[in-house]
Amino acid sequence: MLHAEPTTIQLAFPSRKQYAIPSYQRNYVWTREGQWEPLWDDLRGLTRQILAGGTGGRAHFLGTIITKQIRAQGFIDRWWVVDGQQRLTTLQILIAAACSAFNERGLTQCAALLTNVLVNPQEVVQEDSDKYKIQHKSSDYEGFSRIIEAGLGGSSVQQEEKLRLHDCYIYFRESLTAWFAGVAEQSHDEHAAALTKAILDNLQVVDIRLDGHENSHAIFEALNARGEPLTEWEKTKNYILSIAVRKDDPDGDRTYTENLERYDSDPYWDQRVSVPRFSGKRIDLFLSFFAQIELPRRRQQVSGESDLHTFPRSRLYHEFRYVGEHVYRRSDEELHGLLERLGRYATIYSQIDRRDGDRFSDYALLVMHRRDTLNLASLIPVFMVLVDRLGYGEDFDRALRIVDSYLMRRVAIKANYSGFDDVAFGYVQSVRDAPTDEISSCLIDEFEKSTWTSRWPSDDQVVLHLREADMYRGISSARIQLLLRGIAQRMHEERKDDLTMPFSTKTTLTVEHVAPQEWERHWKTDLNFGDSDEDRQRLNGLVHRIGNLTLVTRALNPKLGNRAWPFKVKLLEADNLEMNRRLLNDIDGETWNEREINRRSQIVADYVNEIWPHAATLRQQLGIASPEERAEDLVSGISPLVAERIVDSVTESGIEDGWVDKTGLNRWRRDDRYGRYLRLGGGGRWHVVWLGMSTRERQLVVSYSEPKGAPDRFISIPDGVGFDEVLESVETQLREVADSVAADRGA
Repeated sequence: MLHAEPTTIQLAFPSRKQYAIPSYQRNYVWTREGQWEPLWDDLRGLTRQILAGGTGGRAHFLGTIITKQIRAQGFIDRWWVVDGQQRLTTLQILIAAACSAFNERGLTQCAALLTNVLVNPQEVVQEDSDKYKIQHKSSDYEGFSRIIEAGLGGSSVQQEEKLRLHDCYIYFRESLTAWFAGVAEQSHDEHAAALTKAILDNLQVVDIRLDGHENSHAIFEALNARGEPLTEWEKTKNYILSIAVRKDDPDGDRTYTENLERYDSDPYWDQRVSVPRFSGKRIDLFLSFFAQIELPRRRQQVSGESDLHTFPRSRLYHEFRYVGEHVYRRSDEELHGLLERLGRYATIYSQIDRRDGDRFSDYALLVMHRRDTLNLASLIPVFMVLVDRLGYGEDFDRALRIVDSYLMRRVAIKANYSGFDDVAFGYVQSVRDAPTDEISSCLIDEFEKSTWTSRWPSDDQVVLHLREADMYRGISSARIQLLLRGIAQRMHEERKDDLTMPFSTKTTLTVEHVAPQEWERHWKTDLNFGDSDEDRQRLNGLVHRIGNLTLVTRALNPKLGNRAWPFKVKLLEADNLEMNRRLLNDIDGETWNEREINRRSQIVADYVNEIWPHAATLRQQLGIASPEERAEDLVSGISPLVAERIVDSVTESGIEDGWVDKTGLNRWRRDDRYGRYLRLGGGGRWHVVWLGMSTRERQLVVSYSEPKGAPDRFISIPDGVGFDEVLESVETQLREVADSVAADRGA
């Protein structure tokens, strides 16, 4: 039951009373512009009214506080503050600043009156913390007691202690000093008395007191739906503590101290960060990554839905609450498991984010650097799960080779990452649920079966692109450097003799055009320049080919400029970068021309395919069996990949012949079997079926969507013949099904 009562400041801070701020409450966030200045302006207005009207003056409402009584300890009457800690804390700091200003000017009577609402009487104090009217448990309020002591002693806050609480004290202290400076000294007593009365009697709050049966966490959540919104972390933290309440921990305070305080007390988690589609505190970004790992499978189990679903960062709290009501609230074991995983993944996240060289190998740090350059924050939870499942050693590096190959091949073809968040979400779920000894196999399978927009480029696609594409415009310099640095590093490693300059990601290099972008002055003959618009367009594209791009030091870049080839040769010969030595040594002739650019483009493409292999080669290098080689994965006596090719090929050819409707081609998996939902028949007689892999030996199955209960049709896959003959046989049988569908619909 709630009891609401208007209360003056003098009555809000009586003798022998103390407010305790629970640990789950947010840190101090009030500011000068938002709250301090308006409060000081209001207080000055009240003081002027009192000075003008004698003992009068209107009451000024400051807002609401919500409190709940704690069992008495000693002589102090203690109350939890469910809501209003920002307001109460600011009032105490204001009073301390006024007390300090009064003591400095010898206004002892007013200072004594304010002292009574700042500290409890000495005779009831049994412990040091009993002295103060507010006991803060959060480390963000560590300097609160020093501020009160500064007010009592008339001193200033030390500069090295300047935090937001101290900023508040300094603001009010300086405002009071300026206020007294505008008053004649003989009027100081009168003005101090009016200000004291305004503080003690005219400032009011409404104190809403809860009885012992009210859930303080639920009320805290409801109240903070107004005003400055709580972050997803603050709401989720409060919810976790609400289900952690036990008889021996009535406000979840012990749970907070042992499991959650680290995120509020460490400035690292409070820092603001920006990644695609997110800008806010690091703790909220981490929470979204952790939720992506923790919640989808549990939500699926609770809801009974067939699919795993992503959710926006703005709904993290709602998702935690939905799962929590069905899982975490049910037992201490489930709650402790959540807190243990939260702490474990927080440690892993910080190690990844800080690039912990004591934990990760040089190669792992390099891959993390590449991910960071590509700005793919959605891969971070993939890395988190891999570390959690595989540790920090060779197994983790093996998995990263798969990720690295996928990423760098996509850089080589200038692919974008539109929609990659959803793709990465699937990777997280698959890797999280895979048996430990199959994680790398699962990861490479997931990357390989990506759709066209997020595909893993083949060797041929890499070669065709790099031989013809503009690799300078439409791609960031940072991405080009990723590609060229990887190749330059491999060339360095291939040298048997030691080079004087070691190669690393920290080496400062820039991208340089060998034949310059401004080629007309010195390069017309070398590049076989003609005067036509076609020649100009061709050469403008030629100089941006990957074969014409190299890396040079920042100091060498301006020296090369647009100079002629013989001049550039002398400078590049003195360069210590193996990439440039090979560029010169491998040239076939006396000059750099289109033939050399094409030749070197092929060399770069070959290096890309070698350093970052495609799936088949990578499987062989890592000792991962291909899907065809995994006997346990065989369905219908053929490999899943072959079955997928059959399903896709016959349905695509059916589109051309008119017995498959292209609007119905939806890939799907039923019971982990690949297939497609199709519309078979023709004309106005289309009918939805599912064509997919069967559990029967060397057969596909056609299942009817309507009418329900219609018997399945099975399509045999012939053995001992070539793939073309297989397709012909399957297509013939599927046509017969389509004709049957059309006939049935026609009837």
